[in-house]
Order: sequence, then structure tokens, then C-alpha cells
Amino acid sequence: MVPTGTMSSSRPTQATISFTRAMTNDPESDRRQCIIRATFSALMEKGYAGTSTLEIARRARVSKRELYAEFGSKIGILEALVAATSSKMRAPLQVADVVDRPGFITALTAYGAAALAELTSPHVIAVNRLAAAEADRSAELGRMLDERGRQAGRDALVAFFAQAREAGVLTRGDPGDVASEYFSLLIGDLMLRLMLGVVRPPTKAEVARRAERAKDAILQLYAG
Repeated sequence: MVPTGTMSSSRPTQATISFTRAMTNDPESDRRQCIIRATFSALMEKGYAGTSTLEIARRARVSKRELYAEFGSKIGILEALVAATSSKMRAPLQVADVVDRPGFITALTAYGAAALAELTSPHVIAVNRLAAAEADRSAELGRMLDERGRQAGRDALVAFFAQAREAGVLTRGDPGDVASEYFSLLIGDLMLRLMLGVVRPPTKAEVARRAERAKDAILQLYAG
């Protein structure tokens, strides 16, 4: 039986194509990339509970000892995948020096576009669908996604808004509240609708428009 949201066909899905593209320029070693790719493939076919480390090792053509040496566990492999996605999202904030309004605008606009592009990519949506489908049997995947993905991204954004408050770019609002408001403005119900399969991922132009609108709204709500 194939878990909800996964595919048993040997034809590459949009999620697999998206994942392959995302991994193309990833700094992971060839062996680690091979293991991560094998894990994603197995998960899409068999679900989280149905995917064993033996199956992953077989697909990656490595020994279980090599797999454990690289990642420690099955969830460790997924943590590496989620960490890579989260890192791409946070990149514009990590290089930002928020000392004035133009710098704030540049960084937040770039972050919005990067975050939305990553979060709405087919392979990220597929992993989120999988976590939801597996929640009754095991919440391990969901907890990891929340801690390593959502919370890590939120923490970086809260720190960014706190820096903007200290610089006087934002003049009101708790940084945590501003971050929550920003995500609501940027994403809304888009991820839910993508998970339900009732809309297509946004185009680059749509991503840019959403990022611009969210940035403008934050300035209107919280800047002097």
C-alpha cells in the first residue's frame, strides 16, 4: 500500500524533479548526496514508516555502516535535507546588515522570494504531505520538520526584525509578532492549498509580487 501523497510509479514526479534540481548545487559530498537522493526516492514510494535504512542503503549502493557513519539514523538523513532547504531560505538574512531602511528593504525582499520559492517547491510540499500522512503512526518526521525547518527559519527572521528595531527601521511591534504577521502576509493559505493539490506552485513573477507586497505591508504596519 502506498501512503497518501506518495507515488508508486517509476516515472519521475514533479517532486522528484524538483528535489533533483535542488540537490544539483548542494555542497554535500557525492556519497551523502547519493544517500539523501535514495532516501527521498524511497520515502516517496513507501512512506516514512515503510522506509528502512536497509532499503536506503540498497538504493544508495552503500553499506548500512557507511549510512550510519554519515547521518546516524534515518531521521538524520532527512534533517540534512531540511537543513539545506532552511539554509537557502535564511541566506539573505545571514548577510544582511540592517542599518537603514534601504538595507532592510533589500534583505527582506530577497528573503521573502527565497523563502517562498523553497517552501512551495514540489519536493518540500511532498515531504510536508508525507509528514501529515504519517502523523497518526509517528510524529517523528513532523517534529523534525517543525524544529529544523519552521522554527529555525522563524528564529532567523525574529532576529532580523529585532535588529531592525534596534536600528530604528521598525519603530513598533514585538519582533516575534512581526515575524508571525510577515509569514501570514507572505504565504497565507498557499501551502495548504498546494498540499491539497488545488493550485500550482507560484511562478517566479508571482513569488516576487508576494514578497514585495509582504514587505510593503510590514513597512506600513511597523515602520515609522
